Amino acid sequence: MDVVIVNWNTAENAIRAAHAFGYSSGVETRVKVVDNDSEPDQRRLLKGADGFELIEAGDNLGFGRAANLGASTGTAPYLLVSNADLSPEPGAVVAMVEAARNKEIGLVGPVFDGDQNIYHDNLPSAFVLLVRTLVGGFGREPIPPPGPGQELSIQQPSGACFLIRRDLWERVGGFDDGFFLWYEDVDLARRLHDLGFSSLIVGSARVEHLGGESFAQISEGRLQQIRLDSLDRYIKLHHKYLAVIAKPFLWLSRKVRTRGEE
Repeated sequence: MDVVIVNWNTAENAIRAAHAFGYSSGVETRVKVVDNDSEPDQRRLLKGADGFELIEAGDNLGFGRAANLGASTGTAPYLLVSNADLSPEPGAVVAMVEAARNKEIGLVGPVFDGDQNIYHDNLPSAFVLLVRTLVGGFGREPIPPPGPGQELSIQQPSGACFLIRRDLWERVGGFDDGFFLWYEDVDLARRLHDLGFSSLIVGSARVEHLGGESFAQISEGRLQQIRLDSLDRYIKLHHKYLAVIAKPFLWLSRKVRTRGEE
C-alpha cells in the first residue's frame, strides 16, 4: 500500500513518521514524503534520510494538493494519507486495511492519543457552518473512541490520518485542489457520504499525534484567513442556499480576524 505524508518545515517529524509507517506489521508499505517547499535546512534533512521516497513539490501546495501529488505517483490498492506529526503503532495500518476491505466503507481513521480524537466528527449541518463563520470550533465535541477490536461509524474521520481504497479515491478525484488547508477532508467525506459510503474509526489502529508544529509557524491572522476561505468554499459547494446568508458573516470575520493579512 502507498503512504503519503505531507510535510512543511517539520522534517524531523516527517522522517519519524515515515520510519514508523515503514515498520508497519502485516502489510507492505511504500512511503512517500511530499515536501511543500520547506526551508533549505529542512529539505537537506529530508534528502539525507532514507526509508522513503521524497517528492519535492517546489511550492507550498497546501495539504490537499500535496496529498494528491503524492497519491498520483503510486498504484497500490490502498492509500493512506497522513500529517507529518504522526507515529502509528506497528499494527495500526493493517487494522485499517482490514476495515477498508468492506466495499461499503469510504474512509477509515485511527484512534489518536490524547485529546486529538476531537477532530473525528460528523458532517456539519448548515446551522453549524453558519455559526462557524464567527466561532471556528463551534459544534465540535469529543467523540469517545472505540476500544481495541471495536469500530465506530462516523461521517468524517480526521484528515490528519486516514486510509481509503485507491479505486474509490480515484473515483471521487481525491482532494479538491481548491482547498489550501482545512475542510478538504470534510469535503472529501461529504462527497463519499453523498455516494452512499460509510466511514469509521478502528479501535485497534492507534496513532500518536503530536500536532501543531506547522500551524505554529503561521500568524493567527493568516490561519484565520485560510480557515475562512476554506469554509466559504465548502459552503458554496455543499450548501449553496446558505452562501448568501453566510456572506456578511464571513465578511465580518475576515475584517476582524485577518487584519493586516490582506
